[in-house]
Amino acid sequence: MGVAGGPRIPQSGLQLTLDASNSKSYGGSGTTWTDVSGNGRDFTFTATPTYNSSNAASSFDTIRANGPDANTFGITSSTGHTIILVALQDSLNNESAFKFPTGDGAGTDARGIFAHCSWGNGVVYYDTNGSTSTASSGGRVNTSGDGDFGTNDITHYAFTKSTDGATQTIYKDGVNVSQGTNRGSAATLSAHPVTFGGDEQYQDGWDAKMYYILVYNRELTATEVKQIYESMRGRLD
Repeated sequence: MGVAGGPRIPQSGLQLTLDASNSKSYGGSGTTWTDVSGNGRDFTFTATPTYNSSNAASSFDTIRANGPDANTFGITSSTGHTIILVALQDSLNNESAFKFPTGDGAGTDARGIFAHCSWGNGVVYYDTNGSTSTASSGGRVNTSGDGDFGTNDITHYAFTKSTDGATQTIYKDGVNVSQGTNRGSAATLSAHPVTFGGDEQYQDGWDAKMYYILVYNRELTATEVKQIYESMRGRLD
């Protein structure tokens, strides 16, 4: 793979690439996880992470990583977005995987882009625009059945929202497992840090390992999501 993820990783709209197996992204020590997309959006762990470099899919035992402010990622109420997170969950617990804040950055109503990945029941919840409602114009989509997040398997999740904000989709291992329409408008993100592996509400309790993160300021197509998953399968199997 190249610095920004390789030729099979779409470059249009790419805002962030964090890759635990790329020595340019993480050299094996320290608290900085370096963005190798070329955009300079580095993240800082709240403490030195436990780093696994025993195979091609290197990972961190999750502690929270804090990044730049959410409103610096080029994601607006009219762009759409895609968040790709590759992780292995060690146990099911009620914690957050990532948060792009809106408003004052605190609490449930500040979930500009947010995911429980997963909740203690294995369900993955994807919330936008400060809403946890699955009703018409609500901002939540969630998985069920085969779309849920289990334990002890490296899983590739993608979370997309359309340019008009109406459609939210969750993909698991390149497959659409949940989609909601009439999801309301996209959030206006605020000047509060993006977090992976927890947030100010749930702290650092996500019991998982993080391998790879991509952020786009556009909705990737189903074909593009599948392409990224297929390009990584050799590293993750």
